[in-house]
Amino acid sequence: MREINWVNTPGYYYAIAYWLASYLIILTAPKRQERKKRGISMILCGVLLVSIMTATHGSSEKLFIPFMVLYFFMMGAAVYYNCAYDLKTAVYFTARAFIIGEFAASLEWQIIFFLVNYFDIPLNYLVDMAFLVAVHGIVFTIMYQLEKKNQDVNRNITINRKEFFSALTIAVAVFAVSNLSYVLQKSPFSSRFVLEIFIIRTLVDLGGVAILYAYHIQLGELKTRFEVHKLQEMLNMQYNNYMMLEKSISAVNQKYHDLKYQIAILKQGIHAEEGKEYLEQMEREIKSYEAQNKTGNKVLDTILTGKSLYCQDSWIELTSVVDGKELEFMDPMDISTLFGNILDNAIESVSRIEHKEKRLIHLAVVRQKGFLRIRAENCYQDELVFENGLPVTTKKDKNYHGFGLKSIQNTIKKYNGSVAISAKDGWFELRILIPLAG
Repeated sequence: MREINWVNTPGYYYAIAYWLASYLIILTAPKRQERKKRGISMILCGVLLVSIMTATHGSSEKLFIPFMVLYFFMMGAAVYYNCAYDLKTAVYFTARAFIIGEFAASLEWQIIFFLVNYFDIPLNYLVDMAFLVAVHGIVFTIMYQLEKKNQDVNRNITINRKEFFSALTIAVAVFAVSNLSYVLQKSPFSSRFVLEIFIIRTLVDLGGVAILYAYHIQLGELKTRFEVHKLQEMLNMQYNNYMMLEKSISAVNQKYHDLKYQIAILKQGIHAEEGKEYLEQMEREIKSYEAQNKTGNKVLDTILTGKSLYCQDSWIELTSVVDGKELEFMDPMDISTLFGNILDNAIESVSRIEHKEKRLIHLAVVRQKGFLRIRAENCYQDELVFENGLPVTTKKDKNYHGFGLKSIQNTIKKYNGSVAISAKDGWFELRILIPLAG
């Protein structure tokens, strides 16, 4: 049996635990890199961690903190490279992975210590590896199952500054308390007995894992409630906009209706050809206005008319081919929310285009082979980045924007439909498919 320095846990224990913890996060996170690149980067990360931590095992206590910062940085680099997170969110998940790794390595070494010293099990490399695989396998299988339950949260969460510092503070505090007896052996809170050191370290690390997990669950619930609240606000806003548009357009229609008869009377009293021609031109324009956006659905007519008037003032060309009668199965509030968000997103996108002739929007709603097909297309100028099938909002505060497309998805889910989005060569396309009964 080899001579053992129980106080210093072998570096490769922690290296493997850190690597597995980082990989655990990557498995349940939105991916930034393709599978091959992820594999290569994780192999490189694992080799570097094991090599460096084995080589620095037993080094001076003064280098302990700098080396730990280096290991944390290596884990963070792997998470940030492979996961589609911003920097704060990547560091947040790295902090969680770091404490999970600390706990796994500490628990495994404590079990080895207990078996060797109390059951006289000879410690050789074969036994060492067997227990390492067994303990790490159990710990990370449990953690994977827990993370898998929160996969939707992991893929959609964005950490703000306050949440970032809170999680980092918890991780630093847990690490400091669990390793106090190693760095400051003569402090009032340190222990000089190996078994007590192990117990303190393992239990503190376990508490840290539990606290950070509970904090993560709470963040997920809070952000879900916030998202539901914002989506409900958006739904109400779109419906209120529809009601306001309906009142405004009804008033305008009444004025146009009255104007038709006034023009007819004026035409009878005018003999000059130029005057008659001018009045006839006005009459044609009124008829053109009356004919536009008559889709067969009152709600959609109102929305299209209102958006068309806005587009005319903003040098945006909005065209549509819509069979509104096919929307009769939908709730009016859902219609106003769906098409209000579709057109608002398109208008916002084309408004950024400098060349006015490229500000194009087209909407189509048709029945085809037992499905309602909705297609909205528009030009776009800025580069789009997609996460989970949705383009990421270009606005700085991502916590308060980007709900338009989520609202569209939620509305379509109510009718067992699907949403597909593509962007290519400056042309953005939103495709919706809803099964129709009968």
